[in-house]
Amino acid sequence: MAKDIEGGSNAKAPKSGESEISTEVQKRRRRRRPKSTGDAEGIEDVPPPSDGKLSKSRRPKSTRPHEKSETTGGSGSVLFTILTIGLVFSLIDVVYIIGFVDRQNLGESRHELLVAGISSEMTTKEDRADGHPPPPPPPQATVLKRATDDAQYGDKAEIISLLTRAGVTIDKEQDKDLIDDLPTWSEVVGMYGPNPVVYGLDQCEAFQHQSDPALHFLGVAGTFNTGTNLLAELLIANCHMQARMDKFGSQNRGIRWQVPWGKHTPPGDEDFRQSHKTDKDKSVDANNILAAATIRDPLVWLGSMCRHAYAANWDHGEDDRCPDFSLPDLKTTVKYAAFEKEHESILHLWNAYYLEYQEATFPRLLVRYEDLIFHPEEVTRTVCECAGGSMRKDGSFKYIVDSAKKGDGAHGKTRTGYADALVKYGSEERRYQIYHHASDLEYIRDNVDAKLMQVMNYPYPDPTKANVQ
Repeated sequence: MAKDIEGGSNAKAPKSGESEISTEVQKRRRRRRPKSTGDAEGIEDVPPPSDGKLSKSRRPKSTRPHEKSETTGGSGSVLFTILTIGLVFSLIDVVYIIGFVDRQNLGESRHELLVAGISSEMTTKEDRADGHPPPPPPPQATVLKRATDDAQYGDKAEIISLLTRAGVTIDKEQDKDLIDDLPTWSEVVGMYGPNPVVYGLDQCEAFQHQSDPALHFLGVAGTFNTGTNLLAELLIANCHMQARMDKFGSQNRGIRWQVPWGKHTPPGDEDFRQSHKTDKDKSVDANNILAAATIRDPLVWLGSMCRHAYAANWDHGEDDRCPDFSLPDLKTTVKYAAFEKEHESILHLWNAYYLEYQEATFPRLLVRYEDLIFHPEEVTRTVCECAGGSMRKDGSFKYIVDSAKKGDGAHGKTRTGYADALVKYGSEERRYQIYHHASDLEYIRDNVDAKLMQVMNYPYPDPTKANVQ
């Protein structure tokens, strides 16, 4: 039997510089859920409290004459019974109405994810007469669904709310520098839209009904520097495959650190995908795993590859200019565990890898790394439920933050990794920070895959925004 988490069923997920902090989620859009009868660790059901009514034998006896006591007491009991019944039915009506409204809101939210994730209206470069890539769909920024107007933090209130829900304490005075650095919610929406994008949600139902659900897994994929560890940790902390746990025991939660063919390995060769297994995935059938592949804004991803190239090799040029697309030889080679691939440039590696996932015929999802930062709970829940999984039974959500060394606060320089991520990925200025030559942005604009940019709703680079020094 395959073990669910790499390293063994009882092994903890490999550390990636990020640790967990559990906090009760205080959300404006949170579903009202019935109280759990126990979490995944098996907390026993708590018996319902007493209704508080006195038994007949303990009711005080009347001191009035017998005739009056019988007449008055009978009328009072009938009236009390009628009022009690009326109150109970009123409460039932209120609970029903609230539940109905919540279900409607949840349905709207899932519909927005679905529409954003599986849009089939794609436009390519060839559709444009001038040969340039088409602009991405305009972000729906007129109404900020999740942002709140807070007199204390203004348009940064939603960002502050993400930090506090993650267990990071914010003090308006001590953390002034951090608050100043945080993006506004409007900036985030202006770049990536108001809602998360998950591509491939049309395949959820088919995956759930193929073979025995108790044999199903949810695994993570993605090329280098795209947040694969973050998605894996979010899923391990918050999601489980109940059918698998019912059949094989509570330790078999069905969440895998990577897909069996290797999380960084491109999946285009179907024979290789079916036959190749990582050391700890020998018994996992590739057809029984839903792959959730993380993808990242190519402008930011290119900067990360310049700092940490992993198995990719190409001419970086000068240290102060990377990527440098003016070089005569941009050839990029990637050495995977079992084979090697060559690409026209480092940007074409991004194109090729994600086109193989986008065009795949097996069940898979594409998940934006930026949405793991700004919409962590919605995205984790969507991916989990697509695979047929369930979220934590106690209704809580565990965020992933880097607080082990720095404490729970964000004061001064002791920022958590999550706080830094919010600062880094929510600002358009930081998106263009490493690009000092407009020609590099022109190369990206003209060579990045138009279909991927559109379906993932990434904004095209604007060469006029180069950080010219």
